[in-house]
Amino acid sequence: MSQQLTKAPWVDVGMLIRRPPDDVFEALADPSITTRFWYTKSTGRMTEGAELTWEWEMYQAKSRIRVKQVEPGRRIRFAWDGYDPAHPTTVEFDLIPHRGGTTYLHITETGFTGDADTQVSRALDSTAGFTFLLSSLKAALEHDITLRVVLDAHPADL
Repeated sequence: MSQQLTKAPWVDVGMLIRRPPDDVFEALADPSITTRFWYTKSTGRMTEGAELTWEWEMYQAKSRIRVKQVEPGRRIRFAWDGYDPAHPTTVEFDLIPHRGGTTYLHITETGFTGDADTQVSRALDSTAGFTFLLSSLKAALEHDITLRVVLDAHPADL
């Protein structure tokens, strides 16, 4: 029998993006940009108080998003129900200005539920997903390249 963790696992990843914070913010807030490299559909822009649905059509997956906080060029915080609709996790994108007009994008996710094995599994899965997001965002903004890492992470025939 698995035991409960005393401190729930979390996601904590980040990467330097060689673009100003406002550009990185727009790429995350504007679904016409974000659909190039992360989810395939969104019902709207990331604005404070928005309730959105994101889709990853290649996986027949959807997630409900509730945008809690938006500080243009600085932060986006939202809850989503990807793992457990009854217990959404909270994701925070912190855009940290760095020298030379660059941005360090720091992503955290907290609030995983379930037994210890389930929490760890979900945190590991989400860490991989956000690492794909960071890599794809970096390629899109720095080199105008659309990486297909989210699509290619789980091919249907393997």
